[in-house]
Amino acid sequence: MANSKLRHLAKTLTWRVIGTIDTMVLAWVISGDPATGLKIGAAEVVTKMILYYFHERAWYKINFGLDRRQERKSRQQRADKVSQNIVHQDFGIDKKKRELLLSQKPILVWFTGLSGSGKSTMANLLESELHASGYKTYILDGDNIRGGLCGDLAFTEADRIENIRRIGEVSKLFLDSGIVVISAFVSPFAHDRDLVRQLVGKENFVEVFVDCPIAVCEQRDVKGLYKKAREGKIKNFTGIDSPFEKPEHPDIVLKTSEIDAQELLSNLLSYVEPKISVEANVEL
Repeated sequence: MANSKLRHLAKTLTWRVIGTIDTMVLAWVISGDPATGLKIGAAEVVTKMILYYFHERAWYKINFGLDRRQERKSRQQRADKVSQNIVHQDFGIDKKKRELLLSQKPILVWFTGLSGSGKSTMANLLESELHASGYKTYILDGDNIRGGLCGDLAFTEADRIENIRRIGEVSKLFLDSGIVVISAFVSPFAHDRDLVRQLVGKENFVEVFVDCPIAVCEQRDVKGLYKKAREGKIKNFTGIDSPFEKPEHPDIVLKTSEIDAQELLSNLLSYVEPKISVEANVEL
């Protein structure tokens, strides 16, 4: 972002030098007075330089006219060429040894559901309980990830797919380190969730469907996103003008609008803890 701003500033300065010289010459020719030409040129360079800079910054944030699919295709083609020269490196300490050291079996607990359904709330409760029991965990949350790793992605269908792909790869790395991963993402498309399941291994993937009616989610609207979506200020918002594909066979269903959070947490723990407990996994 810093380099981009410097680039916009450099373009602003060089363009204004050219434009100002042109304005000064024209003002001189029309008025016949060099001093008038200088005054007009000085006033023009200040005002137009400011306007041009902010104009550039505004367009930098607008996706109109950009072919994101072609951009992603080109990036993938470059990545494919690079991958031909990449050889996987094995190390002496592997996942199994990390599991033994941490005394736990890492899994990915994947919370999916509408915005406002209670994904982050339940993920936080689950992690707190597991942490108190001595398990090593980490939460990957949608808003937090989009503030960094996926900060370059919008909310188009293609960008949503890429967002989940990246999360899947990060989750895989965490699992390899022996950490229990708890992910809370809207993840509206079944195909994307299936890809993550395949990526980390179905035996390591627990799909938790946080099932809450959209009317309740919209009533909660803690972040004010549904209101903005209804007003047309947010496009491609899941549940409003973008679909959510409900899991057909989730491992756990949490009806947050009907059942108390502590009761739901108890159900979660009874399912998740045996999967990460060393005592319950004799292969360790």
